[in-house]
Amino acid sequence: MEKGSFLRLAGDLIGKSYADVADEARHTRSHQFRRLLEQRRLPEEPWDDLAVTLFLEELANADSNNHLGNVGVGEREGRIFSSLVARRNFHFSHGIGRSGDIAALQPKAAGSSLLFALTRRLVLDAIHVCGIQAARAALPVPFATGLSLTLCFSALRTVRPPSARFIIFSRIDQKACLKSIYSA
Repeated sequence: MEKGSFLRLAGDLIGKSYADVADEARHTRSHQFRRLLEQRRLPEEPWDDLAVTLFLEELANADSNNHLGNVGVGEREGRIFSSLVARRNFHFSHGIGRSGDIAALQPKAAGSSLLFALTRRLVLDAIHVCGIQAARAALPVPFATGLSLTLCFSALRTVRPPSARFIIFSRIDQKACLKSIYSA
């Protein structure tokens, strides 16, 4: 709802001063979201749970499966039967990537595509914050621990000398760590 009509309609119900307070809260969140999209870096101040939830729901609202009156029947339409699952996933159902390219944008999932593009930038910023300034791109992928580690170790094998035979973990608290070493 655009600002002018929200203030007028809310003011009719609860009075102008209360509507102004509500509008200021909306404006603060909106500014927070806009700043994240403009800077494409980790925020200086951490977001509270409500901010994260509102932002994710705003993005999910851009996916075609969440458009009012839209009933997707195609093979690649995002559909969620359980409202519990929908809430748990912030109403995202499309996933990421397209036609074998995990970084490709999805035409029916503008919100999911935006979330993935922003996530790539935030992960790259986190890598820079950790001191690895030479990193130029990041590609976070949604894998379970074991598969992620196996892929990382396999990639490292290509850049290490053939004599490199050991992987050192500072802590192993699940079997996936050992299995990933054996698999790589």
